[in-house]
Amino acid sequence: MTKSPIYMIAFMLVYFSWNCNQSTQKSKTPIRFQRVSSSPFIPQETNTFYSKLVANPAVTEFKQTLFLFFRGQSESGHDQIGMWTTPTKNADGLHWLYHHPVPIIPVSPESSAPDDLHILDPAAIAKADSLFLYYTGKSSTSEPGHSVCLAISTDGINFKKYVKNPVIKGGIAPEVILHDNLFYLFYQKKESGERWGIYLTTSSNGIEFDTAKNVRVFGPSGKPGTFDEHSVATGRIFREGEYYYMTYGGCAHYLDYPENIGLARSIDLIHWERYTDNPVFIRGEQGSWDEGALWFPTVRKFGGRYMMWYEGAGTGMGMETDSARKESNKARQEEYGGYLKTSFSQIGAAIYEGSFQEAWK
Repeated sequence: MTKSPIYMIAFMLVYFSWNCNQSTQKSKTPIRFQRVSSSPFIPQETNTFYSKLVANPAVTEFKQTLFLFFRGQSESGHDQIGMWTTPTKNADGLHWLYHHPVPIIPVSPESSAPDDLHILDPAAIAKADSLFLYYTGKSSTSEPGHSVCLAISTDGINFKKYVKNPVIKGGIAPEVILHDNLFYLFYQKKESGERWGIYLTTSSNGIEFDTAKNVRVFGPSGKPGTFDEHSVATGRIFREGEYYYMTYGGCAHYLDYPENIGLARSIDLIHWERYTDNPVFIRGEQGSWDEGALWFPTVRKFGGRYMMWYEGAGTGMGMETDSARKESNKARQEEYGGYLKTSFSQIGAAIYEGSFQEAWK
């Protein structure tokens, strides 16, 4: 039987509507990062400067080389910054050619220095022939006890600390972006109500920052029931197309113990829009190595794949014994529960196969 023109038109309209709906649903599939492995990507390793913990990943490119900076701590009790490198040409985020055996930025020997106790939270950016590496310095004597400091290198291996450190007093967890030939330096500052806010200041030379002109650019949602209701921590930023994307830790209850990773975007680095399907990554199952908290989600794109390195903390003891369950509960339910005793930071890796731009539409 021959189908009437009206029937064919109706069929085509229904099919077109269904096809568009399928395309829309596909484009709106939520962004979700998946773990590369159930084990840490960079675990604690005996007889290294990160035998006790490894944390705070930061990735940048300099002179055809990809750098993975991180914080390590050994039995000495001092946090110091180390790195892995690989040629950018063959980089995939998973394989790193060279593991530098010693810290590239050690703590200062002088007790009056702003970083004689710990050096952590690396954030690096290249400009011309120099690599600027910002970090949190912790002091045993000077006030306020923590600050943002700077070290500069021309070869990516030998770093010289800025003689007038710190560059920002009272700030921690820096992140840096080069935009319109200006250094945009983000850092955390504690606010009333025991929560972090993320602030921004700029510089033309990467050394002199006027914190009197800083601006608060991001903070907790304040909305009951959201994953980042109470505080936000350790934002990392990368650019794709017209947008800058920030991945960050969201704290529902505590100052600095994020259970999940969120995503936001901005065109001007000042005004940020949260992703409506947050969070994009959640902490591991109870008993796993990253069951407790997640920090420093660092993202870089390789081809059509987004790679994320992150710091996770947990016991990794499983759930088979009473003692394991007890320590796991502590790591999950208390801020820094059992930290450096039964719970330790290590670095993980996760991947998202898709498009941030398409998923956001």
